[in-house]
Amino acid sequence: MPGGLFLALAPYAMSNLAQVTTSNLAKVPTPASSKRARPGSDPDAAVTAIGHILVCLDRSVLADGCLPYTRFFAEAFASKVTLLHVIPSPPGAQESVRADALEWELAKREADQYLTQAKASLGGAPQGTATRLMQGYPADQILATAREMAVDLTVLSSHGEGGRSASGLGSVAQHVLSLAGGSVLLCPAMSPGRIPPKRIVVALDGSLRSESVLPLVAELARFHSSEVVLVHVVTDPTTTAVLSDPDDMRLAQSLASRVQANAEGYLPRIRARLLPHVPSVTTMVVRRTEDRQALLDICAEQAADLIVLTAHGSTCNMERAFGSVASYLLAHTQLPIFVFQDMPRAHLEQAPVQSVRVSPSGRPPERD
Repeated sequence: MPGGLFLALAPYAMSNLAQVTTSNLAKVPTPASSKRARPGSDPDAAVTAIGHILVCLDRSVLADGCLPYTRFFAEAFASKVTLLHVIPSPPGAQESVRADALEWELAKREADQYLTQAKASLGGAPQGTATRLMQGYPADQILATAREMAVDLTVLSSHGEGGRSASGLGSVAQHVLSLAGGSVLLCPAMSPGRIPPKRIVVALDGSLRSESVLPLVAELARFHSSEVVLVHVVTDPTTTAVLSDPDDMRLAQSLASRVQANAEGYLPRIRARLLPHVPSVTTMVVRRTEDRQALLDICAEQAADLIVLTAHGSTCNMERAFGSVASYLLAHTQLPIFVFQDMPRAHLEQAPVQSVRVSPSGRPPERD
């Protein structure tokens, strides 16, 4: 990696977030991903990197679809990879009670063989590939392992052995995402995205939080020669019971137009910082009545292969692991989505982060 890459993008490093003093952005030091210097880079330019990736596998073809994307990230960031498989506990059994010893031994042997094959198909990760076999409720074991190993990225499929469902996400994915404390890469079942991604859409709302993922995007795009599309969505006002007067509507439309003009000046500045390190960067500013769905529509229109955004934006609720935009995209995307956790791991582990469901509505999720 070029030594000056992250120095040039330093304005977007998470350390800058500590200097933000707006009322809705708390002082945060380091995000959930670890800080380290990449081999061959300036050792003084410590960067937010993905050093350890946890991949959740359940022996299904759908979950195996995560492996090519894991390799994509591991190669770009010289990451260590751990492949995790959880043997589900028998229905109604307590977590501490194992199944019949013989059945357990047979299941363990089959699972070990599966992990060995998955490891071989992944190829050699830059920092090595390990396997781990657990028993219990899959979502609980995934979350516990991610915390124990302090992984930087959890990779999982939207569906597993149970197959695809009408709700958008399988039960295990819903549970993991509702309580995940770090960055996640969700791979929807049968995704049409190319591997490695040729076009990466990055959602930016103008906040330092949303920009904090840019160094990672730059490294992904540089390593795999991917095009980056920077997108900002301006919410277009619509007539409601409290916005019906023609003068008020004209004022709201005028404000939206000013925001759009500002965004059209903002994205080219971000593009200029990325261009020395990324082969191709384009910008898009669109006005839509629904900003979250607009991002998905743009991805379809642009034939994107990967969506990237931070867990929170300008209106950050520190009590939720994922904001409303990230939650909506996780629930509805048909493309792989990388959500970078912008909050520090210490905060996520110590603070009473609300247990929420990634619901199809994407509205403020319900509590469990």
